[in-house]
Amino acid sequence: MDNRKIPDVFVSHAADILAETNSGLSGGQIVKYCNAYAVDFGVDIPITSADFGKFGSIVPNKRTALHRNLSAFNGQQQFVIIKELSELPLFENNPDAIELRKMLFDRYASFSVMPVFEQSIVPTGWNRVDRSIEEMKSRLKIADTEEKYQAIGMLGRETLISIAQQVFDKEKHPSVDGTDISPTDAKRMFEAYISFELAAESEKVVKYVKSSVDMSNQLTHDRNATKRAAGICVLAVASIANLMRHLKETEK
Repeated sequence: MDNRKIPDVFVSHAADILAETNSGLSGGQIVKYCNAYAVDFGVDIPITSADFGKFGSIVPNKRTALHRNLSAFNGQQQFVIIKELSELPLFENNPDAIELRKMLFDRYASFSVMPVFEQSIVPTGWNRVDRSIEEMKSRLKIADTEEKYQAIGMLGRETLISIAQQVFDKEKHPSVDGTDISPTDAKRMFEAYISFELAAESEKVVKYVKSSVDMSNQLTHDRNATKRAAGICVLAVASIANLMRHLKETEK
């Protein structure tokens, strides 16, 4: 496990902005989000209650509470938390939060555990697909319960069906097992399309695409779904969308 951390001076600066007295997160919100991240990452944090004690006897203020909690995570986890908190609707028009996020990427991008959504997800030009992926991204930013993470998986499953419908042609792409393919059977539509387009090279690609479909299905039914799993689902669906767009543009 990588135990490196983002420099404490920056973590403290982030806490000052995100928990600013008038425009930042409330004490209750800080505890709610930090507790959720602690569960997701399996980390013990020092401040798990919004009761800061009489006259701040336990924690003097909410900025200190957020700083102490952030300090309990490793660098990769701190990167995710600061990024996602700064993207909350509360900070949409907050210049300090916008600058904080820019500094985070400019200085500490090496701590990113996965490609940044805005940089890695390229629109396909298929309006319905692109709208669905944008919706998944939007939901991920504010999701904070297992049910909301599951809902992202459900939307991912529907998005994969939409992607498959963009490339699959029933007359041109026969099913591999002779089954009549339903218009909502993403796996078989993908398999038929890829097998036709890539022929002998198709096996590994089919496995990759099927695993993404399975991931969305599993997330939908996972009663212990996490924000990280939902994020991976978003990236997987976007990856399949771009892969299929590429194949479509280079069809036989």
